[in-house]
Amino acid sequence: MDRANSGFFRRRFRTLALAALLSFAQPLLSAPKVILNDDADITRLDSASLTQIFAMQIRKWPNGLAIQVFTLPSENELHREFVVNRLHIQAHQLDRIWNRMLFTGTGKAPAVVKSQAEMVEMIRSTPGAIGYTAADYPTGNIVTLGDKEQ
Repeated sequence: MDRANSGFFRRRFRTLALAALLSFAQPLLSAPKVILNDDADITRLDSASLTQIFAMQIRKWPNGLAIQVFTLPSENELHREFVVNRLHIQAHQLDRIWNRMLFTGTGKAPAVVKSQAEMVEMIRSTPGAIGYTAADYPTGNIVTLGDKEQ
């Protein structure tokens, strides 16, 4: 192989490597954001606590207020993205946790909303509420937890 072809293949490899890195980084950069009602009085949640809240294992905020969890339907792509990227489990695993609680009578599943607009409205109007939206979805003055908790 001559030098001209060698340079071409090197540049091509770098371009492909950069494209691959960007495609893997994109979901991390745009992971869904967690939104809260300000009555929860929380500014930071670690990943483990967030998972326990959405698995309905933690039921009260540190200030004693009951937690009201809101989610999109299980088959919704944003819901699946949230569960994988923020809770670090699979959506079917979370469904299984909720179903077990329902069938054994030890708890209840979260409230399901139909859209991000409804999610924002329910979080805004429900004390102790927590939910999520796409990273770029406008939420107004609702408390938003960023990716730094992860």
